[in-house]
Amino acid sequence: MPGNNANPGTQTAPKQNLSGINISGLAAGTQLLFARGGAWSLGQTGVHNPNSSAAAPLLFGDYGSGAKPVFNVNGGIGFMVGGGWGNTDNDGGYTFRNLRLVGTAPAGSNTHWGFWLVQNVRDVVFDGMEIERFGTAIETNEGSPHGVTGMVLRNSVIRGNWTMGIHSTGLIHRAVVENNLFEGNNASGSFMNHAIYWGGGNGSVIRGNRFLRNSEVNGVCQGGNVTMHGVIDGLTIENNTIEHVNQAADTCGGLNITAGYSSTESFRNVVVRGNTIVNAGIGAVIANSAPGIVIERNRSIQGFSRGHTLALTYGENEVPMTSPVVRDNVLCVVSSGSITNLSGAIVSGNTVRTGADSTTGACAR
Repeated sequence: MPGNNANPGTQTAPKQNLSGINISGLAAGTQLLFARGGAWSLGQTGVHNPNSSAAAPLLFGDYGSGAKPVFNVNGGIGFMVGGGWGNTDNDGGYTFRNLRLVGTAPAGSNTHWGFWLVQNVRDVVFDGMEIERFGTAIETNEGSPHGVTGMVLRNSVIRGNWTMGIHSTGLIHRAVVENNLFEGNNASGSFMNHAIYWGGGNGSVIRGNRFLRNSEVNGVCQGGNVTMHGVIDGLTIENNTIEHVNQAADTCGGLNITAGYSSTESFRNVVVRGNTIVNAGIGAVIANSAPGIVIERNRSIQGFSRGHTLALTYGENEVPMTSPVVRDNVLCVVSSGSITNLSGAIVSGNTVRTGADSTTGACAR
């Protein structure tokens, strides 16, 4: 790209790249802007700044017109956000806006990451991003004493990453994931991989996203879309659309809120509402160990004949699954299906439509 690192770094006299810039020493509210239409090679870039905050974030963004700035990431990690492994600072206040990160992860890789949120970091915002061709687009690893809190991913495209879109290997608190497209992630179809995987945490929202053809092999969904494990208190999953064009194996997950670890897990204050799930596996919403879960106003549409339950539980309930609520959902199936098998569920206002009725009216796609 044009520019010169001896320049002052204005739009009329830009620097060429980040070389020589001490990111840790920048003032709160500093903007590092990259020209639209430009492309850069990027090695691992550390982002750790004690001056930034949610009110005055350090911004990596764009200016000008044309295509989003492109970072071609050479190696395993694009941006390491936080002070590195073992960091205990509660640093944060970072915004990444309107950038495109392209990885070089080999097929099947799970070690190449676009962004790595390391152990103790807060208030990281991704807005209008495109992240593709990594093992995982966004990896988070919580640590003591603060963990990963306040991550926001919105208006972005997470596409063609080999294993995961978002992978949280521990607790992630007060995260918001909204209005994004997750497309074609988990190309191997492994049932261990997902577009979004949460390892626990409190007070998060997944809203208004579209999940398209994730975990598909030869047109058949085999793995996950959204999966929650661990200990969670406060989770809303609403108004998302999960779409698979053709068929799905039993291992194809829609929305999974289930125990998956050797330690005791629980999911409290969970609401799953207003979602549309098209051509998932044996269940659209699968839950256990979730006392009082509310599953309402969802649609599950199956375009092929198979056994299917809209709100399904299986496996061991490590905490009692007391008083689940299943109401006002619509199940659209070719032949037959059931609304729920949740024991003791409070069930009301649900509809099952079959045959020709499964493609019209409330079942129209």
